[in-house]
Amino acid sequence: MSATPCHAILFYDTGNSTHNTAAPTGIFQDSGWQYEGLYGAYLGTMIAPQYFITAQHFGTQGSTFTQSGIFNGGSDVTYNIDLIANSGTGYWDIAGTDLRIFKINESFSTYAPLYTGTSEVGLTLVTNGRGGSRGAEVLVSSVLHGWEHSAPDGTARWGSNTVSSIYSSALGDLITANFSASGTAEEATLSGGDSGGGVFVNDGGIWKLAGINYSIDGRFDTNNTVSDGSDFDAALFDRGGLYQGSDSFGWTFVPNLPLDNPSSFYASRISTNAVAIMNIAVVPEPRSALLVLLAAVSSVMQRRRVTPQA
Repeated sequence: MSATPCHAILFYDTGNSTHNTAAPTGIFQDSGWQYEGLYGAYLGTMIAPQYFITAQHFGTQGSTFTQSGIFNGGSDVTYNIDLIANSGTGYWDIAGTDLRIFKINESFSTYAPLYTGTSEVGLTLVTNGRGGSRGAEVLVSSVLHGWEHSAPDGTARWGSNTVSSIYSSALGDLITANFSASGTAEEATLSGGDSGGGVFVNDGGIWKLAGINYSIDGRFDTNNTVSDGSDFDAALFDRGGLYQGSDSFGWTFVPNLPLDNPSSFYASRISTNAVAIMNIAVVPEPRSALLVLLAAVSSVMQRRRVTPQA
């Protein structure tokens, strides 16, 4: 795989920079947007009362995490990261992956459920990120094949796709999704600024966190000449007729066939790391407090039954 870390949601149907910058509605309502927050120039996802998860590869991004009003429908709420957590490290990295978990000093009012199944392939996904919209058109023999990435603009957006496969990499299992011309209603892929954003799938009517944005296919070029400065990153619904790779590791020509050969994006898979994640990000049993209360009430009622009545 030739891939590069992704730095924004880029759509097949529109280049409008304001598209999907508010909470999704309809079939995508409550599909994970409400669990996102701003971590520096990137996103993180709340996964427990005091924990959020994001990507490792862009490094640390300051000492706060903000659940912006665009996500919660109200006002911005800023939380302070526990900088001495994990014996002073300030975070936990899931070994062999690009996943990183932070703890805050306060508590979130809501957080995402984790997808722990193994049936992601074929499911519709919703991904979230920050960055730029479409850049220049990528043409092969005057035929449109996609769009170059533009500079990140820091705007949070969401888009959809379909999980196409699970890819086994040096950084663990990755969820993959192809950028297709005949894809979902809000068909999208990643570009510069999307790393760390949450990927959600619908599991029995509940949208659950299934991945964290990691990378994209690339880079691309119209030739295999080294160091001529013509290579670029792009969202391609057809890679045919272009070279993929890098000056450092070489270029591979992708034949221009009748059928489209789309580029893909990749997200670190949650399910294969769920146990490690939950060992760090402790989620209280939702009904524990209620059960304790009921037990106390039951005890009182039992004592009352054996008390002689006047």
